Amino acid sequence: MRTFFTSDSHFGHDNIIRHCKRPFQDGAQMDRALMDAWNSVVSPGDVVYHLGDFSLRPAETIQGLLKNLHGTKHLIVGNHDRTTGMEGCRLQGWASMREMAKISVDGQSVFLCHYPMREWPGMWQGTVHLYGHVHGNLQPMPGSMEVSADVWGGKPVQMAEILGAVALFDAESEKQQRKSLRLRDWD
Repeated sequence: MRTFFTSDSHFGHDNIIRHCKRPFQDGAQMDRALMDAWNSVVSPGDVVYHLGDFSLRPAETIQGLLKNLHGTKHLIVGNHDRTTGMEGCRLQGWASMREMAKISVDGQSVFLCHYPMREWPGMWQGTVHLYGHVHGNLQPMPGSMEVSADVWGGKPVQMAEILGAVALFDAESEKQQRKSLRLRDWD
């Protein structure tokens, strides 16, 4: 069993194509590509945490989508998920639905939330924060990484690949912080 992370699929959301400059002509083409990308890396026995904004479609359609996507699926609720009637009800196909979660994957403590945070539980003890919502438009804080479809080419990603990206951003962030943290000199 492997564990994957993704967010912001926005199945059935035609406007996201224009908003995020996704390379599709219409929502149907985007939905097919997202399903193919998901199933190309996730096996039926794997686990996937979707960090919000799964779909704007009606509940019945979402259940159909979930049946066709491999893996045991957990939803960290995003702002668009509430508009589909997901809040407060358990849809068939989701193993769990939560606002936030702290889990362990391959010995790595991970804090999950749809929204990026400046600080999160366990941050100072090495917990990595994974989030979505910003569609690649926000530099990650050290120790955090966005897992949206727009950042990872539509495919869910595993912890090892995420940690590799976190390390690259952390090194760059440290250099930038040394340059920009000082707002003025001591008098």
